[in-house]
Amino acid sequence: MRLRAVHACALGVVLGVVLASCAPVPAPVAAEAAASLPRQAIVTADPRATAAGLEMLRRGGSAIDAAIAAQAVLGLVEPQASGFLGGTVLVTAAPDSKDVTVYDGMPTAPSEAPPSVAVTRGGKLLDPREVAFSARAVGVPGTLPVLQAAHNAFGRLPWADLFTPAITLADQGTGMSRSLHDLLSQPGAPALLGTLAERYLAQDGTVLAVGQSYRNPDYVAVLRRVARLGAAGLYAEGGLDSVLQALGQGAHRSLITPADLRDYQPRVGPAICAPFVDLRLCTAPPPALGGVVMLQILAMAGPGDLAEAGYLHRFLEASRLAEADRRRYLADPGFVDVPVAGLLDPGYLRRRAADIPADRSLSRPQPGAPPGLPEDDARADDPGAPQAGTSALAVVDASGRALAMTSTINLHFGARIGAMGMVFNNALINFAPPPPTTLPGTPGHYANEMEAGKRPLSPVAPTLGLAADGTPMLVASGAGGAQIPDTLAALIMDVQDRHMSLETALAAPHAHAADPDHVALETGTSPALRDALMAMGHRVEIEPIDTGNVVLRRDGAGWLGAADPRRDGSFAGLN
Repeated sequence: MRLRAVHACALGVVLGVVLASCAPVPAPVAAEAAASLPRQAIVTADPRATAAGLEMLRRGGSAIDAAIAAQAVLGLVEPQASGFLGGTVLVTAAPDSKDVTVYDGMPTAPSEAPPSVAVTRGGKLLDPREVAFSARAVGVPGTLPVLQAAHNAFGRLPWADLFTPAITLADQGTGMSRSLHDLLSQPGAPALLGTLAERYLAQDGTVLAVGQSYRNPDYVAVLRRVARLGAAGLYAEGGLDSVLQALGQGAHRSLITPADLRDYQPRVGPAICAPFVDLRLCTAPPPALGGVVMLQILAMAGPGDLAEAGYLHRFLEASRLAEADRRRYLADPGFVDVPVAGLLDPGYLRRRAADIPADRSLSRPQPGAPPGLPEDDARADDPGAPQAGTSALAVVDASGRALAMTSTINLHFGARIGAMGMVFNNALINFAPPPPTTLPGTPGHYANEMEAGKRPLSPVAPTLGLAADGTPMLVASGAGGAQIPDTLAALIMDVQDRHMSLETALAAPHAHAADPDHVALETGTSPALRDALMAMGHRVEIEPIDTGNVVLRRDGAGWLGAADPRRDGSFAGLN
């Protein structure tokens, strides 16, 4: 059984808990009818995280100050999705610059990594199902190092102040969210999670009711150390021993060494950008695969109405073509030649789009040959589809700096092991499976094979939309795993081209084509749309599609914002 969150409450669910050190969670600003829109804004996956971030903005903090405070709270209230033992990518731009910077803090493979998480260093194959939820699947965490790197660059408030809201909540107690409650209430979930679930269960073994309080004193101790000592505080004063002890348990122990943990380095570099309608969309480059796939979809599908069968067909076929390219070419560019420029080349994408039939589905889309590809390239198609338990947020501060961020521990509850009140990621399962022995006529390999220090692919795609003069106009990020590129592309299309309200665009039924064998339509999609796609030859599956997308959009001098109604997110702002 793979844990998956079901549909949660309506937007901005009231949990009956307020932040003791902050003002009560503000009501969302009314949509387009607001007389005076906020100049500062934040939207996150939970009202308490939103309140923590807003408090930092109220104190004169920057976008990264708000994001750090919010993430510290998310690790407490949304432990199934993100935390300090996972990875984070953020994309940010100042209003007076056209430069968009990416801070990559995704997990890395340990220094003693074999070619696959399911292969021993001696070449023995392991059961991937067992390995996926074990210490062996844990990647070296990068969330705290990357947040500190960004804070060093453009933080305003003292680092220690950013953790006060989370410390107060974890120490005094906070209420069970509906998303976490629904996830834990799935049949057998507490048993699968073992001791990780104990904090969220009543004495009779049932899941705490929505709003019922729980504490996390172990997390309090971590937060206080990190507040005093910076990111290094995670492993200080016994923290390293706690982490190594947890990673050394079970049949499949981690290969992570103390040096791997201490020596982790975030990456800082430029975003990848492409035009769409009247914006320049800028997002994270690989190994965050979602950005390339999303930009390819938007370019190949072009603007259109996703509620119309002919256009939805084109959108899904564009997604399938982008996925075919992803499986062949995308990986960590620090280790593999990744032809990002070629994959986003307008001429290449026009040629790919021309292969989409108007009235029938492609049988099995194949990767293209982007410009700049070596003639002797012999990569195989990665059969894996990276998944993620993720959390997204978006912030704009008083200076006009915009920040979109996605944090993840990979699958819900990651490796299903924890330490110090937190949950470890299982990011290493996002590497390709054991490499193929041969391809027709040539040795084969996957671009996304595991190597020491390499970062596995992840579907995250935090994105900024900039006007011609560099002014941030749109801030968006997605959560929900392999469907992030499709659902974020659809959100941007609905908001930017069709001018939907943010709430309407976020609530629209999802469709995605991350699986090469079928397309998925969200439960509640119209039967007529389903039947029309099937008549074109699509294999259609109707299923819940759990997402947690967030978006901010500039309107004049102020900002509108909204969070995905499938989770507990909320938007707040101030002038």
